[in-house]
Amino acid sequence: MKKLLVLLFCASVIAVLSACSTQSFEINPNPVAMSEPSYEGTNHFLLWGIGQIQTMHPGEACGPEGVNRVETTETFVNGLLSTLTFGIYAPRSYAVYCNNQI
Repeated sequence: MKKLLVLLFCASVIAVLSACSTQSFEINPNPVAMSEPSYEGTNHFLLWGIGQIQTMHPGEACGPEGVNRVETTETFVNGLLSTLTFGIYAPRSYAVYCNNQI
């Protein structure tokens, strides 16, 4: 019984720590991009990411400058919340980088 508990604990720790990921989408890589994100936030998903609660529009955040890059990230906290709720609630962080005005 003790071996099983140790194995479950180790498997849980590995699952929680290995859940971080980042995806970057280069939309217009030629212009000089801002080094800091112009807009950051969190999208909230239900049922393992199937149901999105809100939608973010990067074009509206950047305005006439235009979007340079969008990054979505699953942080440790995002993964922990998803794990604790068994995937019923699965948040993802995002950052929008706008082009600099010339």
